[in-house]
Amino acid sequence: MNGKERMLRALRRTEPDMVPVFEWFIDAVVGRALAGSDDILDIVERLDLDGVNVRPDYEKRFVDDTTLVDEWQITRKLTGDVLPALAGSPISDVTRHQEFTFPDPEAPHRFRSLEQAVARLGDSRAVVLNLRDGFSDMRDLLGYEGALMAMLLEPQAFAGLLNRVVDFNLELAAVARKRLGVEIVATTDDVANATGLLMRPQTYFTCIAPAFRRVMQGYKQLGYLCIKHCDGNVDAVIDYWIDAGIDCLDPVDPAGGYTIGQMKARYGARICLKGNVDCTTTLCDATVEQVEREVQQCIREGSAGGGLIISSSNTIHRGVKPENFRALISAARRYGAYPGCAARAAESPR
Repeated sequence: MNGKERMLRALRRTEPDMVPVFEWFIDAVVGRALAGSDDILDIVERLDLDGVNVRPDYEKRFVDDTTLVDEWQITRKLTGDVLPALAGSPISDVTRHQEFTFPDPEAPHRFRSLEQAVARLGDSRAVVLNLRDGFSDMRDLLGYEGALMAMLLEPQAFAGLLNRVVDFNLELAAVARKRLGVEIVATTDDVANATGLLMRPQTYFTCIAPAFRRVMQGYKQLGYLCIKHCDGNVDAVIDYWIDAGIDCLDPVDPAGGYTIGQMKARYGARICLKGNVDCTTTLCDATVEQVEREVQQCIREGSAGGGLIISSSNTIHRGVKPENFRALISAARRYGAYPGCAARAAESPR
């Protein structure tokens, strides 16, 4: 069984030959240390991961050595982390959002990286299209403070822009599905931190939830399996997300108070779970043996019946020790073979 088949089976909550291993992003420094390349396709292939996460392409121009502006007119700063930091947003008045023109979802270059990934890895590994489900686009277009304030002060205008965002993401998904046959979409929109939602639950359900349901149902109607990413504690919304159609929750965040075992007991009959080897402590500071024990725990508690993807608790960022990421992959392969992987992980010396 290859990586693509493993990922599809895990997302459908059936048992593959082994628990798949898949990461959202891998920092170039870590990738070079382990695979001798900062090309994500090389890294995924050389480390024998089961999938690759690919975003649509947006042209960028540098205005100085560390500042860039993309097709959305969003300004970002390079910080040395995996992702540049948001530094400037193009819409200052949400009530005038109709004056803002979105990029062309069918531009010739829009899926260049996705096309390369499908051509090189699509027969053997899962190519995951990374889109949005609403809030992250609103954050980028309005700024963090602007998005949160617009929900409270201009809810109608906020809803209008959010619906445009949903329509745009569904257009992207439709083009990728038709043109390249991609089967998995992932949305990496954070709406929580370790203590709970970034806004009151009532505000979320009034201002964001209807659009979330619409975009998830749209992805499902196009034939996608859907992975929903959100760090932190998502107790207030997870049942709604499952009802809206997600197939997998990532990252089962330890900082939010979660373990794979707890979430498997609560939600394992309804969704796949992805995670949750801690990328803020274990992968940064622990020994290789401690990483192996944490992977064993994830497999022991979450693998029964399928529906588990092993990964870090967010991304492989620059602070992750390369040897610890390698230990994660090796332990997943050593203990994650079905049938009986949970029993093997439990019986091995810890």
